[in-house]
Amino acid sequence: MNVSSRRSPSDAIVLQEYEQLATYLQSFARGDFDLLLIIGRSGTGKSEAVKSTLGLSGSSKRASQHSSVLYVEGHMGSFGLYRQLYAHRDQPVVIDDFDRLHTRVDCVRLLKPLCNGAPVKRITWFSNATVHSSDLPESFTTKSRVVLITNDWRSLNEDVRALEDRAIIIDFAPSNATVHRYVGEWFEDREVYDLIGQVVETAPLLSMRHYIKGRSLRRAGLADWRQTVLQMVLGDPVLSAVARLQTVACDGESDRVERFTSMTGRSRATYFRMKKKLVLRSEKYD
Repeated sequence: MNVSSRRSPSDAIVLQEYEQLATYLQSFARGDFDLLLIIGRSGTGKSEAVKSTLGLSGSSKRASQHSSVLYVEGHMGSFGLYRQLYAHRDQPVVIDDFDRLHTRVDCVRLLKPLCNGAPVKRITWFSNATVHSSDLPESFTTKSRVVLITNDWRSLNEDVRALEDRAIIIDFAPSNATVHRYVGEWFEDREVYDLIGQVVETAPLLSMRHYIKGRSLRRAGLADWRQTVLQMVLGDPVLSAVARLQTVACDGESDRVERFTSMTGRSRATYFRMKKKLVLRSEKYD
């Protein structure tokens, strides 16, 4: 199942494969792009792809320094952002969870000059009283290039639209099957991986977090952790009950229907209606 449509700028470049995303990130790392905006739903590994390409660790600190890259998460305040940009001026900058920043006027006022596409940008703090009480200058110049990562994009005002106009915009929209293949390259819990793989084509929007949570549920030793994982992935307890029954040992379809009505209190008609929604892969799980 492919992802549903999402609001994004009309000139966005739609990518559906991780290899394609890596190509653009490598181009940024080489210095080909001054401003790269990556839009994509949560749970698809956008941030980890950026970190991997640019040599950043997987830490989730609000701001972390690598030898040549500044990584900032979107919940940082505007003055903290100003301080970090000054401390790491001329370094490439990655701003993650940008959707948390681009609704805040003070942060957008800093990002607009940072992302203006000029070789040298001047960043100015808008409260002299604040910088006078610190060790920071009222303004500084920087050659930093920028990657913005966001789950959604809203052109709220002229400043935000100016960022949009200057950026190479990537709309990263991998299918569920693509996400599943990508997770298979690093996720070590094959029981959970194979279980989720059964319903990849039926799940609304698959997230990498489903696999991580599924591993935790299995390790917790729940009596039927598989049923719980299916419910989480499919988002529907009735549909997940039908999916689970398709792959357990039952004495024919009438037995499955009887178990279903006992489990859920729903009717035989509901069972068959839900079954029609399922697209199950051929592999079996216990």
